Amino acid sequence: MITPNKIVPLSASVLGNLPHVMKAGPNPILLAELFQQVGDKFESIDQFLLALDVLFLLDYVTVDFSTEKVVYAS
Repeated sequence: MITPNKIVPLSASVLGNLPHVMKAGPNPILLAELFQQVGDKFESIDQFLLALDVLFLLDYVTVDFSTEKVVYAS
């Protein structure tokens, strides 16, 4: 689930999982290494990718596909 509601608590929503990805910064990190670090906090890789999408939309991270690194905003 993306947002918390009466049934889905904040900790189980994507919004509740964003801090796990945010704490892995601020240094650029390989996408695979980032998933290894925080993947156990997510139910599936789909939720991890959704969290990256949300952070991208918020201009908190970008993904450099030539180097396969997640770059955090400064």
